[in-house]
Amino acid sequence: MNPSSADTLHTAAVPAVTVADTSNGRFKVYTPIVIAAIILVLSVGLFACWGIFVNKSIKGTWTLHFLLGEQNCSVSYTFEDENTCYFHNGGSIRKGSYQLEPDTNGDNDFLLTMTFRNFNDFGTPAVTHRLRCRVEGTAFGNRRIRCTDLSGMIFDPDDLSNENAEAVAQKKASADYVEADGTRCYVFTMYEDKQYTTPVNPIEGAKQDKKLLGIWLEQTEDPTYDNTFAFYEDNTIRITYRDRIYKGCYTAHDGECIFNVAQVDGGFANILMTYKLEDDELTININDVPAVYVPTDNIYAFDNGIK
Repeated sequence: MNPSSADTLHTAAVPAVTVADTSNGRFKVYTPIVIAAIILVLSVGLFACWGIFVNKSIKGTWTLHFLLGEQNCSVSYTFEDENTCYFHNGGSIRKGSYQLEPDTNGDNDFLLTMTFRNFNDFGTPAVTHRLRCRVEGTAFGNRRIRCTDLSGMIFDPDDLSNENAEAVAQKKASADYVEADGTRCYVFTMYEDKQYTTPVNPIEGAKQDKKLLGIWLEQTEDPTYDNTFAFYEDNTIRITYRDRIYKGCYTAHDGECIFNVAQVDGGFANILMTYKLEDDELTININDVPAVYVPTDNIYAFDNGIK
């Protein structure tokens, strides 16, 4: 069999579909490949339209801007699959969980419940934030989530019978408010933030103590209190405690280390600690509170699943 006959057999094996051409009385022949391509193009077009005009998903990172006194501040929230969420407060990241459910009070609204464990780091039971939300905007404009704070995520609801005028004035500068059942609830907007990254501030002229490089673990009787310090060659640092991780930059030399962590107002707090390394034990002293750490080979020990 020569190549030309093989090509002929291959073509003949594909059934043809005859479609009437009413413009001139003739018939055009389309193969299933052409029809499949047309269906694919239509499907992609419909999916794109859904993503632009109908997509109400909250997955991704969203940033809330607000005033603290006269200071501009911001915090961000990330929602992922498997109902995992993250609260970004400057250089502090906290892991939690979230649930969505329909809101019977509005066809386009839904209820968002976020739960964070040990929020105050003192064995506090889980803290739950409950919001009434609506996703607005399209891919051509700012996507945003309008949120009514039902439980005090950022702004505690005010009891109208005993409200602090100064505090209310500050909150009103950051958000709208609605009254419900004698309580003033605040409505604010979170904007989609596709470029969000945890802010860091490299320290000019930073020094590095090679003996510190790596991940150090403080083991406690209660594993949920295990604490880690991770020192990297690019002079960045990660510190974990329970369900929280801090990201920043450091400089270390001759038993003294300074590291900084971004704050909610956009500034960076410098924290001083001293350290001493003996027999593979690293003693870190912050605010006159010493703690002993040992090296760990577990490269994931520093994050506990926190991104």
